[in-house]
Amino acid sequence: MLTFWDPQGMIFKFGDLEMTPTLVEIVGLTRLPYLDKDLIYTRAHSSTKFLKIIGMDLEDRMGCLDQSWVPLDFLFERFVRPTGYETFVDEFSISYDSWKKRRPIVFDIALLGLLVFPLEGRHISTRLGSIAFALFHDKHSSKVTLVPTILAEIYRALTRIRQGGRFFEGSNLLLQLWMMEHLHPATMFEKDVIDRCLRDRVKCIDHRMTFDKFPLPLGVQAWVDYLGSLTEEKVLWSYLWIDLDVILAGSRVQDFLVLIGLWCTRPYTPARMMRQLGRRQEVPYIPDSRDFIREFDTMPHREVDIQTYWRHAMKMGRDTLAADPNSPGYTHEYFIWLQSTQRGVSIPLPRHVRGVFDEEVTSLILLRQLMDRFT
Repeated sequence: MLTFWDPQGMIFKFGDLEMTPTLVEIVGLTRLPYLDKDLIYTRAHSSTKFLKIIGMDLEDRMGCLDQSWVPLDFLFERFVRPTGYETFVDEFSISYDSWKKRRPIVFDIALLGLLVFPLEGRHISTRLGSIAFALFHDKHSSKVTLVPTILAEIYRALTRIRQGGRFFEGSNLLLQLWMMEHLHPATMFEKDVIDRCLRDRVKCIDHRMTFDKFPLPLGVQAWVDYLGSLTEEKVLWSYLWIDLDVILAGSRVQDFLVLIGLWCTRPYTPARMMRQLGRRQEVPYIPDSRDFIREFDTMPHREVDIQTYWRHAMKMGRDTLAADPNSPGYTHEYFIWLQSTQRGVSIPLPRHVRGVFDEEVTSLILLRQLMDRFT
């Protein structure tokens, strides 16, 4: 997939079509809300704030804190082990009872750091302290959403690997699920699959395992050839099991939204991916959004502007859905426009990237160990 990623357009160019993960698809895969919610800010974090959230006060500062991460083992030894408090009592600024209340927060941080926002070497980002607190423990937790943060970091990770990075610092699991769902044409599904999904998603997934599967390519080059030859008939444009009645279609202030991630901001232009949102695709207006493809350490302080764009997001309702959302179609003008853009081609990845070790399986094992200890 990485060979087809366009880092400027934040979009995959497979064969003669364009696709990219969208907010509503991440919502469908995670079951997290995002409409009428505020963005979570992670830029204004500090190691001191992180330590305060988890109830610690280290006299001997660890160098990794200045790089915005801590080892997973550091959290494991102090919060997962039943004797963690008494063993490291000199490092805590809270009582034993408060320590017990902090353990779920640390579990949330570890969970997010392993599966959603992974770092190389089993490192856990200290920025996740603010995320976990805002989502699960703050009195305003119902007013914020994690969905834009997840999507921004997937976009960032794709670009970093495309440029030669060695580790995918986004949710590789969600990205793979996103792609695999689109590779199941609607003809493979039984007519009642939507009703099954609405009633019981677990039973639906179990039932779907009995469906015919599309033939999976074998080997890297076979996958490159397959994705490079994709046509619109070979993909499921909009998921059958997600709610597309209301979507975000840009901002009233400008023609795109801006997502805030853990480490960056990224533009989001839904007008370019309307077929994935169950709408007829027209020629999209492509604004100059390069100023928002930024890492936090290289961008000016614009959080207020970004939040303004988000709060003035334009919505499209059910009346804009195509007659058949699974095959929404496009205008002739869009077809001509698409042919004029660069067709999806395979650009070889750096050699070391082709052998990147996927640590998510290891992360799942570690997560299971943590869950077993907490339960």
